[in-house]
Amino acid sequence: MSGYGPIAAELSRYNQWQNEKLFGVLAALPPEELTRDRGMFFGDMLATLDHILMVDSYIFGWINGIAPPPFDAKARIETEFENLRAARVGLDARLRLSCETAETDWFDEEIVMPSGRRLPRSFWWSQLFNHGTHHRSQVTSELTHMGVDYGNTDMPYNPLTGFPAP
Repeated sequence: MSGYGPIAAELSRYNQWQNEKLFGVLAALPPEELTRDRGMFFGDMLATLDHILMVDSYIFGWINGIAPPPFDAKARIETEFENLRAARVGLDARLRLSCETAETDWFDEEIVMPSGRRLPRSFWWSQLFNHGTHHRSQVTSELTHMGVDYGNTDMPYNPLTGFPAP
């Protein structure tokens, strides 16, 4: 047993907190700021958040034994902010429920990639959370350039944390 379950549950709560926080900050900006080409890999902040949603959906499917369709890094799921926000909230709820209710052994089960490589489910959860953090940081960096104070991203300050406060 890896004991990854409690870690995954905490990371899912952190992921939810940071996504909610980021979408809340972005909702206060003029809509044109979200789609302004900023030279980011995906062009703008909205496209970057959509990319996170798409990859999270692919990986979550993979984790649950559903082979995703061929990957297209430039494909979009949602192009409207409120639709993207609603889809993000829904996926975060499913991610969190999955992590919080899974048996510990489930995280240790191996998933076989088309290449034949076998990796534990915990590896894919780690990739999902790492990928989201990577791209959220690109968006928060743009906010910093705009003079917007995004605030704290440190895990101990997560109000959704499952650990008791001192």
